[in-house]
Amino acid sequence: MTLYEKLCDLKYRQGIPTYELAHRFPEHVERVHEVALLDIPENTLREVVQEKQLFERLMSLKKQLWRLS
Repeated sequence: MTLYEKLCDLKYRQGIPTYELAHRFPEHVERVHEVALLDIPENTLREVVQEKQLFERLMSLKKQLWRLS
Protein backbone atom coordinates (compact mmCIF):
# COMPACT_ATOMS: atom_id res chain seq x y z
CA MET A 1 0.00 0.00 0.00
CA THR A 2 1.47 3.35 -1.03
CA LEU A 3 1.44 6.37 1.23
CA TYR A 4 -1.25 8.02 -0.90
CA GLU A 5 -3.42 4.89 -0.62
CA LYS A 6 -2.91 4.79 3.14
CA LEU A 7 -3.75 8.49 3.52
CA CYS A 8 -6.83 8.10 1.31
CA ASP A 9 -7.99 5.13 3.36
CA LEU A 10 -7.51 6.97 6.64
CA LYS A 11 -9.21 10.15 5.42
CA TYR A 12 -12.15 8.84 3.39
CA ARG A 13 -12.85 5.37 4.75
CA GLN A 14 -11.99 5.86 8.41
CA GLY A 15 -13.01 9.53 8.56
CA ILE A 16 -9.86 10.94 10.15
CA PRO A 17 -9.73 14.75 9.68
CA THR A 18 -6.95 16.39 7.67
CA TYR A 19 -5.44 18.15 10.68
CA GLU A 20 -5.09 14.82 12.49
CA LEU A 21 -3.40 13.25 9.46
CA ALA A 22 -1.01 16.21 9.27
CA HIS A 23 -0.22 15.63 12.95
CA ARG A 24 0.34 11.89 12.41
CA PHE A 25 2.45 12.37 9.28
CA PRO A 26 4.35 15.65 9.79
CA GLU A 27 7.03 14.70 7.26
CA HIS A 28 4.34 14.22 4.56
CA VAL A 29 2.15 17.29 5.13
CA GLU A 30 2.12 18.17 1.41
CA ARG A 31 0.80 14.73 0.51
CA VAL A 32 -1.82 14.96 3.25
CA HIS A 33 -3.02 18.25 1.79
CA GLU A 34 -3.06 16.82 -1.72
CA VAL A 35 -5.25 13.92 -0.55
CA ALA A 36 -7.57 16.42 1.14
CA LEU A 37 -7.95 18.28 -2.17
CA LEU A 38 -9.09 15.13 -3.97
CA ASP A 39 -12.60 15.43 -2.58
CA ILE A 40 -13.16 18.78 -4.30
CA PRO A 41 -15.06 18.62 -7.63
CA GLU A 42 -12.91 19.05 -10.75
CA ASN A 43 -14.37 22.43 -11.77
CA THR A 44 -13.80 23.94 -8.33
CA LEU A 45 -10.35 22.40 -8.10
CA ARG A 46 -9.45 23.96 -11.45
CA GLU A 47 -10.33 27.40 -10.04
CA VAL A 48 -8.49 26.86 -6.75
CA VAL A 49 -5.26 25.35 -8.11
CA GLN A 50 -3.48 27.90 -10.28
CA GLU A 51 -0.52 25.73 -11.36
CA LYS A 52 -1.35 23.58 -14.36
CA GLN A 53 1.18 20.86 -13.45
CA LEU A 54 -0.19 20.54 -9.92
CA PHE A 55 -3.77 20.40 -11.18
CA GLU A 56 -2.91 17.66 -13.69
CA ARG A 57 -1.04 15.69 -11.04
CA LEU A 58 -3.98 15.95 -8.65
CA MET A 59 -6.42 14.81 -11.32
CA SER A 60 -4.20 11.87 -12.21
CA LEU A 61 -3.86 10.94 -8.56
CA LYS A 62 -7.62 11.25 -8.06
CA LYS A 63 -8.37 8.93 -10.98
CA GLN A 64 -5.77 6.42 -9.81
CA LEU A 65 -6.95 6.32 -6.18
CA TRP A 66 -10.66 6.33 -6.94
CA ARG A 67 -10.13 3.47 -9.41
CA LEU A 68 -8.44 1.40 -6.69
CA SER A 69 -11.24 1.91 -4.18
